[in-house]
Amino acid sequence: MAFGAQRIVLTAAASEGIDLQNHCSKLIHFEIPWNPNRMEQRNGRVDRHGQKQSEVVIWHPVDASGGHGDDILRALKKLDSMRADMGSVNPVIAPQLPALLEGRRRELDTGFAEKRIERARRYVKAERELRERIAKLHERLTITRNEQHLTPDRIERVVRVALTLTDKPDLTPTKLADLSDARVFQMPALAGSWSRCLDGLEHPYTKRIRPITFDHDTAKGRDDVVLVHLGHPLVQMSLRLLRAEVWARDDVKKLNRVTVRTLPDAKLDAPAVAVVSRLVITGGNHHRLHEELTEAGGYLRNAGFKREDSITKLRDWLDSSSPGTIDDSLFDGLRIRFTKHTEAVLNAVTSRSKDRLKVLGGTLETRKRREIEDMTQLLDDLVKNLEAELKREEPKQLSLFSEDERTQLRRDRLALDARLRRIPEERERERLAIEERHTGLIEHTFPVSVILLVPESLATRRKS
Repeated sequence: MAFGAQRIVLTAAASEGIDLQNHCSKLIHFEIPWNPNRMEQRNGRVDRHGQKQSEVVIWHPVDASGGHGDDILRALKKLDSMRADMGSVNPVIAPQLPALLEGRRRELDTGFAEKRIERARRYVKAERELRERIAKLHERLTITRNEQHLTPDRIERVVRVALTLTDKPDLTPTKLADLSDARVFQMPALAGSWSRCLDGLEHPYTKRIRPITFDHDTAKGRDDVVLVHLGHPLVQMSLRLLRAEVWARDDVKKLNRVTVRTLPDAKLDAPAVAVVSRLVITGGNHHRLHEELTEAGGYLRNAGFKREDSITKLRDWLDSSSPGTIDDSLFDGLRIRFTKHTEAVLNAVTSRSKDRLKVLGGTLETRKRREIEDMTQLLDDLVKNLEAELKREEPKQLSLFSEDERTQLRRDRLALDARLRRIPEERERERLAIEERHTGLIEHTFPVSVILLVPESLATRRKS
């Protein structure tokens, strides 16, 4: 079917099994089918999850006099209201709409539906709170993505470096017909454990192998390109490989942990060093509570090392720098300075970790309270469910049960009662366990890489 056309004429066969929400938002019924389920199925081809338009318009036929038919109009308005509350109206209208269309009924009996609506409205508050929580989580995700510089180009670099380290073919740049500036790539042929990274590239309908992108904006609303996100097997495989390389023995590793980057003289007027470290915070029983990457560093002068206290400025150095090369004499000089002031540099790294622990103390305390609240709410809900089950009346036809069935029923109720009586003790035990996990906070610092920062003029002068 060619979706480039502005209009599509469909027979009744298209009432099910085809999804048009990606291409259509208006539907015209040439007639009203006698089976109301069929009309709902027709509407569902465009009025469904994933619809790209903010509004879906559906037209119904008029009667012989050119009017809309008051009975049908009232019914449709009521159905729209019910659909908004319930999401589906087939169980309600199926037995009634044929009689309404034939004139044997003037109104829809919606008593049963209204009872369902009332029950559904009880969950409105919970749904609203869930949406608010999701919004907060999304905000936190955005902040974390910015703090950790999880940009498409950096994720792309991780993947390409991993492919290089394992002697795999590189990604091949390609283009999308309507987005020529987008960074899109064809995946290379991969074998062994890497082969699962190719899963999902085949289009489910056209069977064509789709290109990949690391940019969410490029992939948004498209099915002709695959988004490689942080959870994608390709990224996960690459991250595992790089982590292994970072901590591998010197005689087998392929990835260097020391690099040189240059900055404009306006940003840096003398050589400096930055150390990126892995910070792990543990609590009681060595339980890992938090993990992140930190930066520490400062000016690497011959007379001594001067720590840069402003983390914002240090991160600006790293963000503004670019990969560079310097001559051997300059590198040897910086290496000698670093070796000479190693203790001072490590003291700066340790101080950075301790400062970070002070800042995270409030965050971890908030997380502890939230864990206790979530645990308490979960057990409170369990108490309500158990009490409701125990208050239920015994089956009216209990006398018709066999002796084994009556015995099993008594055992079930005794088990529920025993579980209910254990909850107060369980609630206190879980609270103490959470408290213990969040006591005795200790920071553990593992330097990962050393970055030598050199002004561009100094690097250029030494080269010439």
